[in-house]
Amino acid sequence: MNDCPAKNLFWLTVHHANIVASVKTLRQDVASGANCGKLAQAVAEEELIRNEIIRWRPASVRDAQVKLIYLVYFLASTKGSFDTTTIATIQETVDHLR
Repeated sequence: MNDCPAKNLFWLTVHHANIVASVKTLRQDVASGANCGKLAQAVAEEELIRNEIIRWRPASVRDAQVKLIYLVYFLASTKGSFDTTTIATIQETVDHLR
């Protein structure tokens, strides 16, 4: 049912949260003139894992709630937003649970 069957939501969210923290630290390093290459690599990995979370299809209502709460937390903590295409993708991944 999941686009990433070898990976569960717990692994994806923990990995993503660690990468987000690394990106934050690396941005501070880049401001002082170091680690530009590492920052670019970390940002690319963060985007890849975030997209896996977005496309991940929960098997239960509980899994859907965890996924949606994690994404809300991510947006709130980064002061980010999703475009309409991403929101539609997220909605499509949980629609089968209604």
